[in-house]
Amino acid sequence: MIRFYLICTFLCAPFFIDAQSLMEADSLFSQGEYLSARVAYERLIFNGYPDTNSLLLKKSYCLKAEGKFEEAYNTLLSADFFQEPDSLKTKLYYESVLNSFLMGKYDLSYNKIQELHNYLPAVSMPMIDLLEILNLNNQHKLKEAEEKFKQFVSKYQLSDQMDIYRQKKFTKLRNPEKAESISHFLPGIGQWYAGYPVRGITSGLIQTGLLTFTAYSFLNGYYFGGAFTGMGTFYKFNNGGARHAHYLAEKKNRKTIDRLNEEIKKIGAAAIRKKV
Repeated sequence: MIRFYLICTFLCAPFFIDAQSLMEADSLFSQGEYLSARVAYERLIFNGYPDTNSLLLKKSYCLKAEGKFEEAYNTLLSADFFQEPDSLKTKLYYESVLNSFLMGKYDLSYNKIQELHNYLPAVSMPMIDLLEILNLNNQHKLKEAEEKFKQFVSKYQLSDQMDIYRQKKFTKLRNPEKAESISHFLPGIGQWYAGYPVRGITSGLIQTGLLTFTAYSFLNGYYFGGAFTGMGTFYKFNNGGARHAHYLAEKKNRKTIDRLNEEIKKIGAAAIRKKV
């Protein structure tokens, strides 16, 4: 009989110790002690705590709270998405989608959403639907995003918002390659096309002045000065101006997409409130 009790004690003690450690880790997380909490979760994983996927999920919560989105995503890669109840699978997928979105990997985030739809077709979450639209926006796939948005609006009965993608301020995205190419042949026009006319005028005037100086130098026999000072400086300004036009086009697009995303988020918040 004594031997029986000793065996039971030996088998059960680690379970109670692990359970206590898990409670302490959860307490640390709730207090905002994210580093200490994730170390505690990692220790439980290392010690063979049976519910590994839940621990990985909680560790990813800690990393996300610390702003370490890539580490949070990579932590979730260690989870087994196929051996758990649908409720836990959904949480694992959602956190993978969200963290990849937050770290700016919009194509990866979108692909994770497609995985979720494929393996868990019954799952319906407004945040997932919203993130799908935002991912498409950030990839400049506005036609696909508009179709998803129409479905989103219909699904959550937000029919008065259907024309947001038709608003003029959201319909024009600049082509950075085009802006760069134009700038090589027409100095300053690339910046103008990118949506920054003042910078375009400034760049155009500087480069026109350099060409004028070059022509004046050659006409008056100052070939060395014309070639090296005039043309050399013009060449540098022209290449720099073209690269700057490319950057400005990307910057303008980023601002446009950010404004569009803010509008979509406001609408999405209403859908989430309805769902709740």
